[in-house]
Amino acid sequence: MPQIRKTFSDQAAAPAKSAGGTRKRGLKREALLAQATKLFNLRGIAATSLSDIAAEAGLTRAALYYYLDDRAELVFQCYMRACDQTAEDLAIASEAPGGGLGQVLAFVERATAPDRPPVAVLSEIGYLASPHRELVETANRRNAAHLEAMVEQGVRDGGIRLCDAKIAARSIIGMLSWAQLSPYWVLGAKGPGFRARTGAAMLDLLKNGIGQGARNIQPCPVDAQSFLPGRFNAFDRREAAEMKAAQLVMTASQLFNRNGIEATSLDDVSAALGATKGVVYHYMQDKTDLVVRCYERGFDLFEAFAAAAKARGATGFERSMIGVHLNTQAQVGELSPLMPQVGLDALPAPHRQAFVRRANRLRNQFSVFIRQGIADGSCRPCDVPIVAQLGAGAFGWLPKWITPDDARDPLRFGDEVVALFTLGLKAS
Repeated sequence: MPQIRKTFSDQAAAPAKSAGGTRKRGLKREALLAQATKLFNLRGIAATSLSDIAAEAGLTRAALYYYLDDRAELVFQCYMRACDQTAEDLAIASEAPGGGLGQVLAFVERATAPDRPPVAVLSEIGYLASPHRELVETANRRNAAHLEAMVEQGVRDGGIRLCDAKIAARSIIGMLSWAQLSPYWVLGAKGPGFRARTGAAMLDLLKNGIGQGARNIQPCPVDAQSFLPGRFNAFDRREAAEMKAAQLVMTASQLFNRNGIEATSLDDVSAALGATKGVVYHYMQDKTDLVVRCYERGFDLFEAFAAAAKARGATGFERSMIGVHLNTQAQVGELSPLMPQVGLDALPAPHRQAFVRRANRLRNQFSVFIRQGIADGSCRPCDVPIVAQLGAGAFGWLPKWITPDDARDPLRFGDEVVALFTLGLKAS
């Protein structure tokens, strides 16, 4: 069996010559992990070098090798640190009063504490080689199962309404993950004040929802399937080429959403298409070009969903929930628009700036829907800009755990996520 290097926490717990020396080393390790986490979340793994991390942590590159062997091991350490932190939060929250609902809320409150150091968003687990990958996957699944059990406990003790505990738990995890990334994607969203607002808004949402007096979830009047490409003339070379390029981008988006961008190679994309890598290069210059095309397609779909919601909703609340439902359907079903992920700073500057502008326009559009709902009485008062962006986390992380059977029923997932936003978790 391959040798597994001790984690930083293991090393910090090892005997030392003096308590002062142990504490100093522990602080340096924590600073290194915190800086590496910040850069991995911002730039992605591929665009973050050990020299970058050393400079941010105030160390020489040579000093890094006192703590680790290479970048892959540092990724593993950051991911395990995130899993360990979540496990600790869950363990402490499980002692909270108030039954299952109290435990879930205590967990979210700890995870969104303003003074909490950043934790790595676990979007690139596939980048790790065995056995590190299996260790992180196991820890991640264990944490998700623990949160799911808290929701189930709340349903049994009557504090949480009847719901699909797995979807609710994964939506909460998605919102917490997005809270780590949204400061990079949303203009002006920075600092402890933003984290405090995010935590307060998420707790209020989970307790009460934003639907004003709504107790029944209405069917979504729009099917995301209607946004799939239409028929084309296979004998028209231009139309056929466009459809092949569209299929390539859609397939790549599915893989990027499920496995992460860095963990998905062009070989993976070509294999999923049943084509050679040469076919991929026929339509795309390189992987960066493919990622940019995936984001462009993703934002095209997000904007189309918002336009459909605006057209079909009778109230501000209905418009916002149609948008949430369509985005959830899309992530679970065939459309798979590429969600904003780690590595924004690694994109070419003009594209990065364009995507941030589009992300902010979308948040502003959904903020308008919610404000319209507050004005017309269909939405509860809430922290509108924060709630408007929490949806991206609620449905954005679903592709990382759904099964092929789940993908056959995207409407059910849409109903569950809309119910979470409408009613919250608390039993009426």
